[in-house]
Amino acid sequence: MVGTGASLATPLLDWSHSPFVALYFAFEKQKSPSSGSRAVWALGEVKTIVRAIEKEKPNNYENDVLTYIRPQQDENARLVNQGGLFTRVPLGKTVRMWIEENHEKDEKDLGHLLRIKIPDEGRDECLRLLNMMNINHATLFPDLYGASQHCNNALSINKYSN
Repeated sequence: MVGTGASLATPLLDWSHSPFVALYFAFEKQKSPSSGSRAVWALGEVKTIVRAIEKEKPNNYENDVLTYIRPQQDENARLVNQGGLFTRVPLGKTVRMWIEENHEKDEKDLGHLLRIKIPDEGRDECLRLLNMMNINHATLFPDLYGASQHCNNALSINKYSN
């Protein structure tokens, strides 16, 4: 979700407990997507699916489940400010693939993964409002990188700091 130019192949996917932080990351990139909309993904708890897999494979279910990793330490200011947590899925799978393979849907159930599409045209207004809520690069990345990105937004988005 968050990229700084360098990437590392990992089975971990980062999430936020805050829908507002997720919205910020959806809109932070200036370049408009070709689809004309941005997206925020929401993931519900999948405990019932994990319990079913435990029953099906009692001796070796750990490698087959989607796992939530909630860091217990508050030493990383970025992680704390972003309300961060992670998911891990079996190698070669995405969260979406794992849920589709393991979730039995019925007509009343909307599933555990939700994609919320938001028109791109309101990007500047969205970032202005989030900044008023103190959700910006300076607070989410409390370091020199975050401060410089925050200043760039203040220069490029009309009335960003008012």
